Amino acid sequence: MAVVKANAYGYGMVEIARAAVSAGATWLGVATLDEALAVRARLSQNIPILVLGYVAPEYLSVASRYNITVTGVSVEWIQEAARIVQQPFNFHLKIDTGLNRLGCKTIDEVRTVMTIISLNPNLNCTGIFTHFATSEDMQNKSYFHRQLASFYDFLDVIPNRTDKIIHCANSGATLYHPEKPFFDMVRLGKALMGPPNEALKYLIPFELQHTFSLHSILDVVKQLDANEKIGYGGEYMTTEKQWIGTVPIGYADGWHQQFKTSYVLVGGKRVPIVGRISMDQLTVALPQEYPVGTRVTFIGRQGNETIIADEIAQKANQPRSEVFSSLSNRLPRVYIQDGSVISIRNLILES
Repeated sequence: MAVVKANAYGYGMVEIARAAVSAGATWLGVATLDEALAVRARLSQNIPILVLGYVAPEYLSVASRYNITVTGVSVEWIQEAARIVQQPFNFHLKIDTGLNRLGCKTIDEVRTVMTIISLNPNLNCTGIFTHFATSEDMQNKSYFHRQLASFYDFLDVIPNRTDKIIHCANSGATLYHPEKPFFDMVRLGKALMGPPNEALKYLIPFELQHTFSLHSILDVVKQLDANEKIGYGGEYMTTEKQWIGTVPIGYADGWHQQFKTSYVLVGGKRVPIVGRISMDQLTVALPQEYPVGTRVTFIGRQGNETIIADEIAQKANQPRSEVFSSLSNRLPRVYIQDGSVISIRNLILES
């Protein structure tokens, strides 16, 4: 399963879904029914789609109409679905083995669900799954092993188990625990975009390359005198004559205040972001004058210097996925295959 939720972690849901399916993915995973409908409208009607998050029971008829599989999130959800649905729909039952979000928490709850299913032909349980909380923790694997053992216990009470798709492995479990049997399907999300965790790259049995870069330009370059303030609040003040470049990316594009401790690349050199990041632009301190239009790289390579998203995430004290998924649709996405541009997705052009 290629998980393309949250606009495919910021990369572009439709394009990543198409690329994954063309490369052999047999399922797509999304977070919401809206995401599923958006994918369904643009891809083949035959590719199975699973909504991994909550879908209100009153919308199950919509899911059924568009051949979308949903998640059974609790006993109460199953009971409500059994009460109101008028047509068959497919769902995968979520088992809560320790993440403590969605899913049935006890074996008695699962038995109750199985009983309800046996009495209602509209409830078609086609899969069983769980989700790991610590699959990337290589220092202490005990919680991971406990979740996996718990999942086996739950599966023991599932009748006709061989008729269902059983799955539990996210990117971390798939790549860092290859010795484990992970049933019928694995769910890859972060791993579609490169090494999910740079520190654990040595554990991956094959090379994954970083697939994303983020660039802008210098749109204004000016020299300021000493003791001049820059940006809202005047948080940065020059101490001497200094070249300052303005870049047309801001927090409305997803480059938030917590990223201002990161560097960008200009002329193959690391330069700091200075002053408060605005909604639509930010400023950088330049070591020299550069012409307007000079490329500014936020993520990617210039010359011998490289900035990867893991570095930005570490400085901002947040997961790498949060860096990517924060990037707004206002940023045009340019998709390249074998050195050639194959598509460009731009919010304004699509409006």
